[in-house]
Amino acid sequence: MAQTETGRDKLLDAAAKLFRDSAYREVSVADITRVGGVQAPTLYHHFRDKEGLYVAWAEMALNRLGRSIVRGIEGKLSPRDQLGGVALALLENQELDLLVVMRDAKMTSRPQSQEGILQAYLGAVFEPLGGVLVRAIERGKVRPEPIARMANVFVFGALSMGRAYAMERLDPESAASWWTKRFMKGFGV
Repeated sequence: MAQTETGRDKLLDAAAKLFRDSAYREVSVADITRVGGVQAPTLYHHFRDKEGLYVAWAEMALNRLGRSIVRGIEGKLSPRDQLGGVALALLENQELDLLVVMRDAKMTSRPQSQEGILQAYLGAVFEPLGGVLVRAIERGKVRPEPIARMANVFVFGALSMGRAYAMERLDPESAASWWTKRFMKGFGV
């Protein structure tokens, strides 16, 4: 017997469609319920409000991105190859615009919403990337610099090569390779 999609699932699907392409403030409850095919009380029952849905969607999307990043690192021995795996995961991600989500997280009204999205980002992106950078420093492949700064440079540099921001169209593999080489030249020893 096939499972039917619940109201919660329909709302998360609608969030994925709407928040992937639009900023948090541009999406209304009416938009969400229309795309989800549910009534507003369903949203309020499952998520309390639009912000609760946004946080649930962002955490879910960031967790998926994190699994992709970990897969991109696994089995690779050199820091350059591991960084290439992280960059490729960031560039192939179609589920969320990481820069927009991190910006919009600051616009949510509840501190716990901001904290939830930040924690999801730290676990999904910063921790695996930070681990790669720490190991690269320990191996003498990268200059010792503040990890948070290097991670920010790496993430934002990689994302700038992606479809949403690049002035030149590159496939994700080429863009990841190009950016990783430049990063290693800049921070390498």
